[in-house]
Amino acid sequence: MAAFSAFMQRVTFAFGLIGSFAVVSGAHANDITAQWPGWNEVSPEVFPDETWLRYEAPEDAGWSADGLAAAAAYAQEHGSSAGFVLYDGAVLTEWGETERRFKCHSVRKSLMSALFGMAVAEGSINLDESLAEIGIDDDTPLTDMEKSAKVSDLLKARSGVYLPAAYETRSMKRGRPERGSHAPGTHWYYNNWDFNALGAIYNLKTGRDLFGDFEARLARPLGMQDFDLSHTYYHLEAQNSRFPAYPFRMSARDLARFGLLFLNEGKWSDQQIIPASWVAESTRSYSARKRGGGYGYMWWTFGRKLGEMGTYAALGYGGQAVIVVPAARLVYVNRVNTYDRHRMSTKAIADTLVQILKARTGPPKADPKLVPVPELDRSHASVTLTADERARLTGAYRSDLINARVTDDGDGLAISDPNQGTFHLVPQGPTSFLIEGFQREAQFVENGAGEITGLKIAKAKDGWSLVPRVGD
Repeated sequence: MAAFSAFMQRVTFAFGLIGSFAVVSGAHANDITAQWPGWNEVSPEVFPDETWLRYEAPEDAGWSADGLAAAAAYAQEHGSSAGFVLYDGAVLTEWGETERRFKCHSVRKSLMSALFGMAVAEGSINLDESLAEIGIDDDTPLTDMEKSAKVSDLLKARSGVYLPAAYETRSMKRGRPERGSHAPGTHWYYNNWDFNALGAIYNLKTGRDLFGDFEARLARPLGMQDFDLSHTYYHLEAQNSRFPAYPFRMSARDLARFGLLFLNEGKWSDQQIIPASWVAESTRSYSARKRGGGYGYMWWTFGRKLGEMGTYAALGYGGQAVIVVPAARLVYVNRVNTYDRHRMSTKAIADTLVQILKARTGPPKADPKLVPVPELDRSHASVTLTADERARLTGAYRSDLINARVTDDGDGLAISDPNQGTFHLVPQGPTSFLIEGFQREAQFVENGAGEITGLKIAKAKDGWSLVPRVGD
């Protein structure tokens, strides 16, 4: 868990990805794309139930199995930990640990945008309301000009509030404009203050918790297989701002459901979950980028050929991406294991998407054969511990890098860190565990009297981090 502190969001990833897509996508000026609308009409609309359905043969859906396999192999060679590709709601291809809950990084912002769409539709939130009218201020008091920023300005990252924020990176700090240099609505700056304040605004205006709403209003209706509230948390940096960031950990196959919802303009089966008008409004550009593409309501848009296809995406540090290509009826989710310092280059993600699109060969069959995607066993549990065996392990563990608490919820143990959230501990022996999601070994240390004195956590490569026990 010590390695966690090294992995923070990098806005430069998102900027680079936009530029890479703008350049690379020009190579896919393929004549057959003009035929795609007609091909899409032939394909039946599919929504997953408890598990996904996949095309038994991608050729039945009008795609080359060899071309898709080549794209998957290329992605994995270049750092992808998991990929999930849909055509019209059924799986074309997948690779890697699609069920593993990796850190979403800045993909969280597009998840929040979806919640805002529902709150605006029900009248809880008014996009034209200002920070002053809502009563938003920070520990460093906002000026009258800053308080005039509207909710819509924050969604567009155009608030004009240039203050320190939680989860801010060095590049964000270096690029932050001088305070008061731009009036609200006049300048785009990728601003964690805006994004974090939106979380507080959502909770205040709806009277609910954003994570609870995500579970009740999106995860459950969409049938997400791996999502749980324990995989979310508020990351507060009180020295910077009163507004915490709101990280998520999610699997590729669950994020694919989110992408499919947007591909279908907010509709899931026969239920309109997000207004179609919000999908259109939030995924169009309000701020153009110099290297192509732009920024909507916490969604990225693209230029050149992909822009012509209506492409937009949720993007995050290290290679996290949920990319929607409406003209191709395609969703491509890419995940990278940033726990272990892995990263996929922006160009490699762009090249993978282009290879996937080039694998389209013709119209689908009227009735392609669909088969269930097998469920995966993620438990990895090899033993079961008694309540007494678990109780002796609970307590506080602290070092210079880790401030953790081990707790027992009645069903099992979990380890929590205020900067990283909560992870389940999957027992492998009486004192040996696997940190689920993080996928590192953890071993409790005993002294000669059988007392628990510390916790060892495996490092990304070799060795262990020892965290002494400091109390109950």
